Amino acid sequence: MRKEQISHSSGLTLLIIRESIQSFLKNNSFEMSAALATYGFFSLIPLLFLVSYLMGNYAPLSQSVTNGIENLINHLFPLAGGFSLKELFVLTKHTTTWGIITISFVFISIMSLTDTMRTAFQKIFSINSELSFLKTQGMNALSAAIILVLFFCLIGGEIVFSTINYEVLRNGHFFITFNILVSLAVAMFCMIVFYQTFLPVKFNLRRLVTISLVSTILIIGMRDLFAGYLRANPSYGQTFGSLRMIFIMIIWVYYCFLVTLFGAEIMVNFRKREALLLKRIFLEDTGVPGRLIRKFIRHFNQGDMVFQEGEKGNMMFYVLSGSVNILKNSQIIRIMKKGDYFGEMSMLIDTARTATAIAEEPDTQLVGISRDNFDVILTENPQIVFSILKEMTMRLKITGEYL
Repeated sequence: MRKEQISHSSGLTLLIIRESIQSFLKNNSFEMSAALATYGFFSLIPLLFLVSYLMGNYAPLSQSVTNGIENLINHLFPLAGGFSLKELFVLTKHTTTWGIITISFVFISIMSLTDTMRTAFQKIFSINSELSFLKTQGMNALSAAIILVLFFCLIGGEIVFSTINYEVLRNGHFFITFNILVSLAVAMFCMIVFYQTFLPVKFNLRRLVTISLVSTILIIGMRDLFAGYLRANPSYGQTFGSLRMIFIMIIWVYYCFLVTLFGAEIMVNFRKREALLLKRIFLEDTGVPGRLIRKFIRHFNQGDMVFQEGEKGNMMFYVLSGSVNILKNSQIIRIMKKGDYFGEMSMLIDTARTATAIAEEPDTQLVGISRDNFDVILTENPQIVFSILKEMTMRLKITGEYL
């Protein structure tokens, strides 16, 4: 039993990943990630200035804030140690450059990022926004405020971390391990806040943390691989001269948004995992192992009634093996064999059954499909819709000729 559970879980996981990759490509997430990377990077720089101005105007904090922001960049970006912010922060000392208008432009740049992120997640979850323009902008402003608060929290945490650094530097191996754990914690905290802020549907905490952890591992793992590649190819990006580090950071932000959107794809496909399993029985030349759909299979012996005329129809059935007789006025009007499905009409229009279904063969196996799962299958698979429309038209023709 334990082996079967593991096999079922691994098969379902592979199916979800495969479907997530397909939907990721279908939703043009590469293009969306490029837009997010542009907005994200050009929101990051003004945000760094703003945080430095607000937290660093006090002499005792100025150096600590600078160190905190540099530590944050080092934890999130590969080989960003050479990207010094100290010269840039000199500009924040000129208070005349900072005012309501300047801060408003910084906030608006963040709102552009939040609007694009929200649009991307709504597309992934196939949700059309019905909010008015003012409500949409209000949500974007709230999300921008959350990002701003998140940034302050991260900088504050990095300031504390920079003070701890001096204590743990005495042990090199411990420091490396500690630094990796901090990077994971920072990245995972960011992922949880991002998903919680922008996901158009609610997920329980365990599922949210799990997907955030997967996304974090992909980001931190690739960060180290990318850093290794940059060490092995020091000339990478030299074409951009003094802007080389900015070029590398933009590429990295692009990758981070790719991972974020792919994590959302995994979430939405996990949410409709039952429909993913069931839709494959409608597709030609594709099958799904019986162990994966075992929970949906119903067994009938010869003569067992599947449903009776006049009953409420809240489920349709797909014949996995055996056969089923469809009767009207005690007469057989059709025999459903392997690969056929029935009961969809009353389920779709929420009416009583118009015929009776009785199993014809011993050990007849039927797959029960609920209304919710069938709606998902029809919504996302036009080829299945077309096939079902053809089948229903043919059945109406046969029924008309019978009458």
